[in-house]
Amino acid sequence: MSRLYGQNAVEDLLTTHPAAIARVLIARGAMKLDTFAERVREQGIPLKMVAPEELKRRSGGRGAVSVGADLRYAAPTDVQALAALASESPFIIALDGVTDPHNLGAIMRSAAAFGAVAVMTTERRSAPLNDAAVRASAGAVAHVPLLRVTNLARSLRELQKAGYWVVASLAEGGQPLWHLDLTGAIILVVGAEGAGVRPNVAATSDYAATLPLPGPIQSLNASVFAGIAASEVARQRTTAADTAPT
Repeated sequence: MSRLYGQNAVEDLLTTHPAAIARVLIARGAMKLDTFAERVREQGIPLKMVAPEELKRRSGGRGAVSVGADLRYAAPTDVQALAALASESPFIIALDGVTDPHNLGAIMRSAAAFGAVAVMTTERRSAPLNDAAVRASAGAVAHVPLLRVTNLARSLRELQKAGYWVVASLAEGGQPLWHLDLTGAIILVVGAEGAGVRPNVAATSDYAATLPLPGPIQSLNASVFAGIAASEVARQRTTAADTAPT
């Protein structure tokens, strides 16, 4: 079970997706939390008062943490289940060599915000879904499943056969992201900053996408790129839906 810490983060999840919270923990003696505790009870969510030392230990030794929550994971998925969704034009984010937990969590947050049905990564040489990742996801682990596969290129080929188009992000040499049609069944492959998408994975892709950077900074970390790319996917889909004949 994943955990989320901090009153603001837990309150945000209470507002957006309370069903994702299995239990709320409050440190005994925490000041000015009566209204918050009452809101938790009104949602029908179990509430447990714990010693401040226990909450600090659970949160990895961080300072004055007074609120925590045990979260439910999103329902698990697999390649076969995603393949069966191809006719519904889903959007998937695949990660190749992203090893930073903060990047993983931030990408999952963008995936949840912009409508991705899953985040796919590898079993090896990938970021763990640890407390840092869960915190960075701001509860997105309860919305978007994280699928780990043994061989990313092989899994992409299997999904291509089902009808997906694979778009690999490259630092240079690809088409500008907004020149591509991202309204169908799309898998956006995001590589690690610096190393990028591995050649064998890039070779599997149908398209290569580049994000033009007109400013003096010529690189973005994986989570920033993924967020921008996911917003472009959502923009195109919203525009297509708004202009579709009725």
